Amino acid sequence: MEYQRKSRHDETSIDVPMYSRLFIVTDKRATETQFREAFNKFGHIEDVHIPRDHNTGESKGLVYIKFSKASEAAAALEEMNFKNLPNCTRPLKVLVAANRSDIQTKDNDEKYKRIFINIPKVMTEAQIKEEFSKFGYVQSILIQRDRESGQPRGFAYVSFNSFLQAARAIEECDPSYRAIFATPKVQKRDRQESSFEYKMNSLANTSTNYHSSVMSAMNVQSDGSTCINFMCAPFLTKFNLERLFDIVPGMVDFQYFVDLMGDCGKGTVTYSNPMSAAHAVQKLNKFEYPPGVKMFVRRDNSRFEAHEQTFRNIPNVVRDLKKAITSTANSAAPDLAQLAEAIAEASKLIKMATKGASDLNIPDGDNLNYCSVKLPPQKPLADIDSPLAKRCFLVCKPQPPPLTVLRDVFCRFGDLINVYTLPNKTVGYARYASAQAADEAIKTLHGAEICGIRMKVLEAEDEAPPKRSRYN
Repeated sequence: MEYQRKSRHDETSIDVPMYSRLFIVTDKRATETQFREAFNKFGHIEDVHIPRDHNTGESKGLVYIKFSKASEAAAALEEMNFKNLPNCTRPLKVLVAANRSDIQTKDNDEKYKRIFINIPKVMTEAQIKEEFSKFGYVQSILIQRDRESGQPRGFAYVSFNSFLQAARAIEECDPSYRAIFATPKVQKRDRQESSFEYKMNSLANTSTNYHSSVMSAMNVQSDGSTCINFMCAPFLTKFNLERLFDIVPGMVDFQYFVDLMGDCGKGTVTYSNPMSAAHAVQKLNKFEYPPGVKMFVRRDNSRFEAHEQTFRNIPNVVRDLKKAITSTANSAAPDLAQLAEAIAEASKLIKMATKGASDLNIPDGDNLNYCSVKLPPQKPLADIDSPLAKRCFLVCKPQPPPLTVLRDVFCRFGDLINVYTLPNKTVGYARYASAQAADEAIKTLHGAEICGIRMKVLEAEDEAPPKRSRYN
């Protein structure tokens, strides 16, 4: 599957113009040359991409063909769907390579036949039909009107008999219409979800006492835990999932990564109060997102039990710290190691109690499901002042993985001084104290996927020496 890839060939990318890329299910023996020869007659082909297995190099039986125009893609779809290529026994299944955020329904093909246009407010349906019938059969016209006055609002929807007719209308009609493909009609499920989101947001925004009113409205039983775990489809984005869980008031932290071995997405959500966490479990467990694919939500037992253990340990830690302080004050040769150990234990306890054990949000270092390649065991970091031997240049789109994960992955080759990404950028650097460790990191990690994000790891140029001041 290609759901983790974030390259120019990814079907989740936004094509320009819209709907100009085709997705084809085909025989694994089909070659790029065969596709270019078969599809070149429909228009200018900008790109042909055949996804292949990372290990064997064998075709996955999928092809993406990018045309320069949507009408060219539409013409190819109409003629080549269910046709056979030479020496291939499997007929082609040709589809529009739509964005994964588009909800797939049985009426999905209708969205490729419907366009949105701007019109003069005096233009009638008959005039619109006369103008656009030259591109194909017009099935319906809907002029948007003001609900109160009934007057036209200056735009309309036009539905054609085919994708090709709609594409030609967009490309060839008068530019003053500013024609584009219309978004799909809102389904009943969408209206229900929007209604739920509206009610929850209204509840959060209009409450005079945020916590008390929200908790009373939720009417759920809480077990005291403020954290929940979830599992979902692996191609969902962090942005969309975070918006979904933020519908429940009180979200304070959201962590998400793709489990490559388990072929699913996993994450942890922390709320400011136990009632919000319980309500999220009640409302979102087995919720279909996207429609037809269930997500599973449950409370985070390990986190809750860790907090309970933390608070149970408070008396013992306080007693040990008090004993160490008293012993140090009354002794001519104080045991500083014992005092330091007691202070460290107390500091750790305070951090866990006040910050919610944030380290638990980091994927387990021994569970490397978040990395697509086999990694060596962890190795200690080099001293931060170690001389630099070689740098690795990192490219990670659409966003870098968590810094803790990057550090865990890149330290496994030894002699890592530090790894960092540039603020608001998709690039970064890993600095090594030995060239051998840097070379091994480049060899292993270039092209790998970390938290579902495809990485480029290249040799970086030497660091520029610091500029000398003119006063030196």
